[in-house]
Amino acid sequence: MSLILNWLESLHADVKITEKCSRQRNYRSTCTVCEQACKLEAISFNERTLVIDSQRCNSCGDCIIACPLSAIKGLAVTREFVHTSLIYSETYIPTEKELLIYKKRGMRAIQITDIPLNEQWDFVLSETNRILKLLGEKTIEVVWNSNEEKLSRRALFSKLQKEGKQIAKNMAPVSWQMEEDEWNLTKYYQDFQFYSVEIDKNKCTLCQACFSFCPQKLFSLADSLLHIHHEKCVNCTACTDICAEEAIRMRPEIKEKSDSVESVNTNKCQDCGQLFFSFQEEKEKCHICIDRDPEWLSPF
Repeated sequence: MSLILNWLESLHADVKITEKCSRQRNYRSTCTVCEQACKLEAISFNERTLVIDSQRCNSCGDCIIACPLSAIKGLAVTREFVHTSLIYSETYIPTEKELLIYKKRGMRAIQITDIPLNEQWDFVLSETNRILKLLGEKTIEVVWNSNEEKLSRRALFSKLQKEGKQIAKNMAPVSWQMEEDEWNLTKYYQDFQFYSVEIDKNKCTLCQACFSFCPQKLFSLADSLLHIHHEKCVNCTACTDICAEEAIRMRPEIKEKSDSVESVNTNKCQDCGQLFFSFQEEKEKCHICIDRDPEWLSPF
């Protein structure tokens, strides 16, 4: 049956980079997550864009799963499922993120046959279960192959013909429908945060560049208050890449979601006369004028 499933999934296995990729949105992006995840070295960088070598790529799906912004379209064709169990295979090593998402999509166990999990799988599963406990979720079990109902080739093809794509989806319920945005971890655990975002108020000029470039919309400013929505952070590094002052830092921290609220001041620039936000009440120049050559005309 797995041969049929692999064939069905391979019909839609093309890997494509979408416009959500941070490399396409920000020329200063340093994100290399997909490249690091690809064991076949099928991904390379061409200026601001990613290039996938179709001759090397085997559509395994590792890059799709790894991307923090779910910016790569495709299916993880090397993963196989039976009902609510992921079939153990030594051909790949899952990540904690992958198993956490499968868990929310209905996976309950990892199914093994004649050999136990290897050391790498065992480590990832242990870490995933540790995180699941922090999230208040049931852990993932390891189960031995049960006596599943087997269909003859004739019966299988007859069933496929009658029920079409729906039976294919039922045979691989977790993997089949993983589409755009499905690999964004924050979508599944909205009451928790996986990172804490810290701003150095002595360095930050509140230029708001990070506001614009953060695809998750972590930052908001209203009524002289800066809100940081930690639960939205996926560690895509878009904010740290664009910050000219290196004033932003992210650190892993799994806990119930919380917002940071910082008071800001509204000052008037002594050079251009424009109002600007600042953490320092005594600051006299906006972030543009403070670095502007006095020999150049004001942009305002």
